Order: sequence, then structure tokens, then C-alpha cells
Amino acid sequence: MANFAAMRLLGTDGRLTHPARMLLSAASGVDASLLEQVRVYPKERNWLRFPWYPAAQGGGAFVMGGRIYAHRKFFAEQEHATFLFLLAHEVGHLPHAEPFGFHSMGRARFVLWAAGHYLRSALRHGRHAHRLARIEQEAERGRWVLAQLLRRTQEPLSAILSNEERMRSWLQRHEALLRELHRSYPGWPLDQR
Repeated sequence: MANFAAMRLLGTDGRLTHPARMLLSAASGVDASLLEQVRVYPKERNWLRFPWYPAAQGGGAFVMGGRIYAHRKFFAEQEHATFLFLLAHEVGHLPHAEPFGFHSMGRARFVLWAAGHYLRSALRHGRHAHRLARIEQEAERGRWVLAQLLRRTQEPLSAILSNEERMRSWLQRHEALLRELHRSYPGWPLDQR
């Protein structure tokens, strides 16, 4: 995990760097205090080895309480931009997990609750159960807002993730755009991966 320091997304302890937390909070709308608590680990570090579905099929990470477990492919240095977009989605699940608590019993209850949520979505939406699940639609806001924000501002990720002050200034300059993007989030369409 040492290469995360160079990518400016994670510290060696699995915590999001301050600039990454600022960006993910702005894009996802998730309170910064939740992002301070989260740790990101390879999926091999959880006893269930979630996620089980391949990263190539749009999967690749799973929230379990205050932890995000990601497929090992995202830990490669050349994947840092892809990983940031994945994290922008996954942090959107932290508000879903928070009411259960981030301790071991809370994580177990959250996993059971999420399984029930996806089962109800499967009964309602069939093969589109995952994409159309309410919690997936809510979490996808972060990835969509981040993509639109970067596309419209044309700012290289390496430049804005380089330090806190640069990130703070960049987010302040684009505050109105961020508000507009959050208002215009169209939901996660079925025809998009």
C-alpha cells in the first residue's frame, strides 16, 4: 500500500489523504467526518473476501462499516484515476452504514441489511437489481458529480490532489458548479456501466 502516498489518495494506513477527502466529500455530498473515519483495504483483508463479483463487470469494492474493501487491481499505480472514481461511489455508502455503527457487530448488521436491500431490489427490478437499488442510485451521485466536475473544469487530477490548499482553493472556485451538478444528478442509468 506504500504506492498510495505517491498517488495522493491514501496514506500507508489506508486513510484517505486530506485533499482526497475534501474532493470526495464535495463530489459525493458525504460529510467529511465520515470520510475521516474510513479505511481502504484490499479485499483480501476481509473475512468474506467481498466483493465477489469481478472488477471488469463494474464491481470492485464493497463498504463494510467504516471500511472499503477494493479489488487488488485498483491498488496499481496506473489505476489511481479509476480508483478515485470508484471511491467517489463507495463513500456514498458510508451514510448507509453509519446508523449500524462501525464496530464489528455494526458491520455485520450492515452487511445483513444491505443483503436484504438487494434482495428486495431483485424482487422488484429483476436483472437490474443492483443498478436500480436505492442505495446504489444514491451512491452513484459521487462518481457522476466528480466526472462532470473534472470534465467541465479540465483540471488534471495530479494538480488538484497535490496539497490541501490547492484543493481548497479549487473547490471554492467551483462551488457554484458543484451545487449545480448535485441538483442535476440524473440517477444511474441502465445503459451505462
